[in-house]
Amino acid sequence: MHYLLLATVLLSVGSGLLTVLIPIGGEQAGFSVPIIGGLGTLYYVGFIAGCLLLPALISRVGHIRSFAAVAAMAASGTLVFVLAVTPLTWLVLRALVGFCFAGLFMVVESWLNDQVGSETRGRVFGLYMVAGWFGIVGGNLLFSVDSPTAFSLFALASIAISVSLVPIALTTGAIPTVPAPAGVHFVKLYRTAPVGLVGCLAAGLANGAFWTFAPVFAQAQSGSSLGVSLFMAFAVLGGALSQWPIGTLSDHLDRRWVIAGVSLVSAAAASLFLLYREPLNAVLIGVGAVWGSAALTVYPLCTAHVNDRANPTNFVKVSSRLLMAFGIGAAVGPLLAGVLIAKAGIAALFLFTAVIHTVLAVFALIRVRILEPVAEEERATFAPLPPIGHGTQPIFELQENIQAERDP
Repeated sequence: MHYLLLATVLLSVGSGLLTVLIPIGGEQAGFSVPIIGGLGTLYYVGFIAGCLLLPALISRVGHIRSFAAVAAMAASGTLVFVLAVTPLTWLVLRALVGFCFAGLFMVVESWLNDQVGSETRGRVFGLYMVAGWFGIVGGNLLFSVDSPTAFSLFALASIAISVSLVPIALTTGAIPTVPAPAGVHFVKLYRTAPVGLVGCLAAGLANGAFWTFAPVFAQAQSGSSLGVSLFMAFAVLGGALSQWPIGTLSDHLDRRWVIAGVSLVSAAAASLFLLYREPLNAVLIGVGAVWGSAALTVYPLCTAHVNDRANPTNFVKVSSRLLMAFGIGAAVGPLLAGVLIAKAGIAALFLFTAVIHTVLAVFALIRVRILEPVAEEERATFAPLPPIGHGTQPIFELQENIQAERDP
């Protein structure tokens, strides 16, 4: 089990470093804003494709062989970013890396779910979340050790991905199964919980745009790699630390009120970026942390809200469909934000996210007036989620098992 958590940290470090390195590296290579947006879009397209296609491969050739194959492709692709600095090459590579990360996290999560017993499952899930979120923070901070165009940063990301194969190769125990991808029935999901489905799409739009363009914004405001690292790291830390208290609050209130509340906080924080035009300083980094603490909780809150209203026996299927909805939003978000940024400048990123979150808040409040909340005794217990790109179908099976043991 400890091997799997170590692999999670290493993968998250590599992913977190690439999240910052790719958009800024593209900007410094002279790529246009639409191309940088396309880099974000194709990562999520590749990730969702991996969620749909890789379960069959893993079932056919096994977990270790599958992990070795996709880790080799991801690590090699990370180095090719330096060797072939052209828009088309980077777009293809970004999709490939997203596809591979889906398989890497799928193997880790399915094996983790299979190896832990009922008495430790909740604790292990918490450790997995900590390993993932703080691995991302570590990757963000690594960005400051060298120039964005330096080979060393791409090498560090490639090394982290490659070395993650070592703990996986040492893992023992029975070979677990991988949940098959669920069919997408968005109309039925909307009828079950409109706020949940719309919220997952909205969260994808805002978060996909943020992960793609926030490093570029921080670079423009600070002009230093350290400023970029701190801005991104504190935004991620905000999201990591806020999930448990906000989720616990939502267990005792109508989750739609909480979704509306965090959406309004996100919109307010984004508006501050538009009003406060100073160079990057402690104030802006703090606002970024507030934005992350609210915006990065929307997706898990919406997932919990849908599962409150859905049939409990369909937990994994429903959650997998919401993952697809989030991924669609995350793929579209960078493209739409890129159009706005190309016309109005990089600060327009936060105008985009503010509008998305405000619309979601209004929609949630309208639905509160239309439909009664789920009774508190019928609600599922909130469970935090890793960000898209760091969580696949097996994480929902792990959650389902925890929920079943908690509420037998």
